[in-house]
Amino acid sequence: MISRVWVLHEGRELLKVSVNGIANGDIEGESREAMESALSALIEAGFHDDHIVRSRLYARDAEARQLASNARLSMLGGHRRAASSSYIDPERLPMGSSIAVDLVAQRVHRPEVSKQVAEYDPIIAPPMYVALDGMVFFSGNTDTAPEFEQQLENIRAKIDACLKAAGTDWSRLFDFTAHVSKTIGPRRAARGLATYFPEVASVTISSVIGYSAPEKLVEIEVAASV
Repeated sequence: MISRVWVLHEGRELLKVSVNGIANGDIEGESREAMESALSALIEAGFHDDHIVRSRLYARDAEARQLASNARLSMLGGHRRAASSSYIDPERLPMGSSIAVDLVAQRVHRPEVSKQVAEYDPIIAPPMYVALDGMVFFSGNTDTAPEFEQQLENIRAKIDACLKAAGTDWSRLFDFTAHVSKTIGPRRAARGLATYFPEVASVTISSVIGYSAPEKLVEIEVAASV
């Protein structure tokens, strides 16, 4: 199954393509096929693969998340490198899927515009952010502190530093998505996010079961204008 969602923001156009994998006993192969389908859908819509700005994975369990992440590293490197995140959430997947992938690309009309990738030091699997034609997309930020609220406080500091490094600030945010553990109730999640991110006017909360480490309870993705 493939779905497409367009986002228009300040005269710019983004397309998110979502593809569910088809289980075949080879999760890395299933992941590659899903990503190839998403790439084909982006190109058919007139977007370029070097203008991918975000990738997001959902997997049925920790093993599938890791194998899908391995496939993503091999397929979405180089000019396709983008802000990234990954989650465990089998309830989100239809029967017959081990993984699902979202790819987001930005339409660019000027050939001289190119994507800039900012890496962490030392370099890790996700970049800190990618910037393209006045927009910047940050990889998901997480933490492993013992309590949910502590994680939010630490993630706030990390995003503060990322926004500063990209030359932007909270006032220019246009997307704030928090993937919150299903062990955290919606009221607690909303209260915590309002406490640690009071300047964010619009928040999207999505529930998942797990992340890259069992201690994590929330991962936050943001995007901003620059």
